[in-house]
Amino acid sequence: MKLHPYRVALSLLLATAILVAAPLVWAKTPPPGGVAAPAAATERPRASNKWRIEFDERAKSDGTVSFRIWPRDGEPMQVDVPVVDGQSENHIAAATRDALKVRLGKGFHVETDDGEDVLVKARHGTGDFGLELLGNTARDVDIKLRRE
Repeated sequence: MKLHPYRVALSLLLATAILVAAPLVWAKTPPPGGVAAPAAATERPRASNKWRIEFDERAKSDGTVSFRIWPRDGEPMQVDVPVVDGQSENHIAAATRDALKVRLGKGFHVETDDGEDVLVKARHGTGDFGLELLGNTARDVDIKLRRE
């Protein structure tokens, strides 16, 4: 088979285009196991006076679970909860409860329910608040938020 110069040039051009375009495609792919950030970082979620955070499954990797709390009067605050490989849903819930208690202070009541759920309640006079899951990098930990 005879190699034509235009075929060699076309092959080199195609290989260069692939090498240049591949990183651009990879950069737009969300990380595996992660949760995409909300469409608008300043968009306030629906408010409630009580939220339930449900955890399911044991962590299969180290990671961080990140929440954003939107108080009625005030700036949103972020709470990051470290997760250790092998940590059970009950231990992740307890760590989340403790982190939220410290960050939210006296205006909120935070407790665990059934071991794997965390209840966050606004105390009288605090007002409704929003809660959103910003991200979860701990593999296989399922998290659901519910207004109650």
